[in-house]
Amino acid sequence: MLGRRGARRLSKHFARVGIETPPERLQEIVAGAPAADDEVTDVNFALIATQINRQERVAKFKRLKRQGIQSLIFVGLLLVVLNFLFCVAYLLLNLTEQTSLL
Repeated sequence: MLGRRGARRLSKHFARVGIETPPERLQEIVAGAPAADDEVTDVNFALIATQINRQERVAKFKRLKRQGIQSLIFVGLLLVVLNFLFCVAYLLLNLTEQTSLL
């Protein structure tokens, strides 16, 4: 059974892929009302296209998440290297200062 809210949401998803089916008609089709072949074809197409869109969106999110993690790792390593260079520079300055005093 498809509720009123679910039918509206499904109708909006269908509209994004080019299938204009009113929510009331979707409820009737799910309830078992007779539907023309072209309506069944449209609904099947819309369901498949909506699923493909969802998979593309999930893949894009995972890709962005992976890129973000890689960027954070790069920044972290860069900070470690800079810290190491500053420590080496400080050590060299102290060594040169000590040798000039002797």
